[in-house]
Amino acid sequence: MMNQMTIPTEKSARPLKVKIFVSRCLPDSTTYCRRELQSGIFAIGYWPLVLQYNVNVSTQTHEPQNQWKERLIGLIVAMSLIGREEPFADWGLLQLAKVQKSFKREDGLYREELGKRNPAFNWGVGVMLSALNAAASLDPAWKKELRSFIKSSRVYWNPAGPVAGFDVLPMPKSVDRFYDDNAWMVLGLVEASDVLGDTEILGEARKALDYVLSGEDETLGGGIYWREKEKESKNTCSNGPSVAACLAVYERTREADLLAKAIKLYAWTKNRFQDPDDSLFWDSVGLKGAVDKTKWSYNTALMIQSAAILGRITHDKKYLTDAETMAASSEMKWLVNGRIADEGKFAFLLLDSWSEVKSASRDKGHRQVAQWLWNEGRDKDGWFGNRYDRPPTKGHRPTLIDQAAAIRTLLTVPPEQFFD
Repeated sequence: MMNQMTIPTEKSARPLKVKIFVSRCLPDSTTYCRRELQSGIFAIGYWPLVLQYNVNVSTQTHEPQNQWKERLIGLIVAMSLIGREEPFADWGLLQLAKVQKSFKREDGLYREELGKRNPAFNWGVGVMLSALNAAASLDPAWKKELRSFIKSSRVYWNPAGPVAGFDVLPMPKSVDRFYDDNAWMVLGLVEASDVLGDTEILGEARKALDYVLSGEDETLGGGIYWREKEKESKNTCSNGPSVAACLAVYERTREADLLAKAIKLYAWTKNRFQDPDDSLFWDSVGLKGAVDKTKWSYNTALMIQSAAILGRITHDKKYLTDAETMAASSEMKWLVNGRIADEGKFAFLLLDSWSEVKSASRDKGHRQVAQWLWNEGRDKDGWFGNRYDRPPTKGHRPTLIDQAAAIRTLLTVPPEQFFD
């Protein structure tokens, strides 16, 4: 028997919906709904809140007569625990709707900065794409906007040789392409192809990956440059994402060359940029060998993600050990008092990478960061600042990339585990 309970909410002006499916409570009243709580399905849409549940109280079973009471107690406890979860996804979708209203232009692109007409740089496009992917994964109503945005973003594609790729700004213009921008686009498009079930979008990602890999040569023993027209450095931010991009396409196409390329780039990046003292990653190396030892969280993030995926694909334990070591060290460095001590456009990728190397403390950290962002990380008008560890400064100018990063963080919060 399936019952429905409708519960009104006053959480927000924009209605949202959460469906929680609890199929059956375990008979053991000490464990309650362990299985259902840990594997429940959450889909965000529009309020009112609908709780669908199914409690088996069939008299045809040979259970003790009080068994149904234990099941009902378990269900009630599960419902009360679920109620403790903050509505992170609701907040994320509210902010996305706010961005749509204030940042979106009539041509389907988004503004770089609130109040300005200029279109976003391609880096921001990639982050916005990841935010829309997360939204559409939770609420199918956002799939239309995701598909529309991908179509609008094609104006960034610069067909000029030697290899076509996404430019920093929409066409027409002279060539100014970044290899890391294109790697972000590959990752976003691959995810979008999964969300939308559209292999043509995967084909677009594959073409962008061709551009990314064209940035590799044997200067400094290998690696991919940062910027096409000024080949002055090779950066972790252009190599770590490129490894992840190769792996993302490989997992869907099984092109053996891409796996080989990912392994090669991973080894080069690890050898060139990893700090042996803490396993985190420096920023870049100039062509004369000078290393910029600044540590941004996203540089380590993409290497965590890549190591975890390489371990999964190859079954080589060294990659899984790398991923766990880097994730633990990144947690120690950047997770401070429930915040990430870095800029949001970097920090959201660190939180994303932690989902590949699960731990209770990192999951808790993600939830704490999301809570802090919503409560303390916005200005008086509800716009996020550029940091994940301190409130926006007075007079700050809200940017698309900062809003999109925070939205992605809110929409990807891992569910709380109530039982060990």
